Amino acid sequence: MIQGARAHLGTQGDGNHFLFVGKSKKTRNTMMVTHHGSRGPGARLYTKGMKIAERFRKDLSPETLKENAWIPFNTQEGQTYWNALQTIRDWTKSNHEVIHDSVAKTLDIEVENRLWNEHNFVFKDGDLFYHAKGSRPLDKKFMPDITGPRLIPLNMSEPVLIVEGETTVNNLGFAPHGAGRNISRTQHRKSKTGTIGEIFKEEPQGLDIRFSSNEIDITELPSAYKNAENVRNQMEEFGLGKVIDEVVPYGCIMAGDWQKNAPWRKKKRRKGKEA
Repeated sequence: MIQGARAHLGTQGDGNHFLFVGKSKKTRNTMMVTHHGSRGPGARLYTKGMKIAERFRKDLSPETLKENAWIPFNTQEGQTYWNALQTIRDWTKSNHEVIHDSVAKTLDIEVENRLWNEHNFVFKDGDLFYHAKGSRPLDKKFMPDITGPRLIPLNMSEPVLIVEGETTVNNLGFAPHGAGRNISRTQHRKSKTGTIGEIFKEEPQGLDIRFSSNEIDITELPSAYKNAENVRNQMEEFGLGKVIDEVVPYGCIMAGDWQKNAPWRKKKRRKGKEA
């Protein structure tokens, strides 16, 4: 895991991970937003944790579904896993900072301010654990190193929302992770007609959109995600964060499906044909 943490430090990942550049609607300052999670180290920790959780499930409650396996917090394994999660949390924050610092150094500019918050993480408040899948913390109590308001990306052609707020009965102290997908990647591909270039040209007009994989991934286009206006209306209706500013897009670099043309995948396909 240490080797993986070193190898992945300063990398964005794949799929819907991105580097977004825009301008603050309020201050007119240029802002850069990076979006990714705990990368390979986090995935490895999760795999190890689930193996331990499965052992507890079999011993304590074999009738419980495997998907609901857990590690009791008051055990040595529970304490160790929780501490490891905090290490991964620190690593993830550092990974974002490495990317931002690298860009600032390359452009010879000063970083005036940083905003930071996690998504899809687990948080603790007293004896309660919040598995915040599809959400990000809104209440300050979940963020010991809070540096400002929270960020909610919607899609590549919409502003990134800057929000703040307190815990309510509806939100339990959390805001949305983002817009979320309308349909699966496969269904989205099937719903489109025309060449990839034609489909890409129709949607993010007027913006500089690039893919780090050098391959257009149409499943990351705005039409793959929920309607941004509906998401904002629902946030207001249910008190899921108050929008205090927006980062209006210039463009972004999407990760996309970088594995599509990976050498190992081509090799696997050739073997399959030979077989």
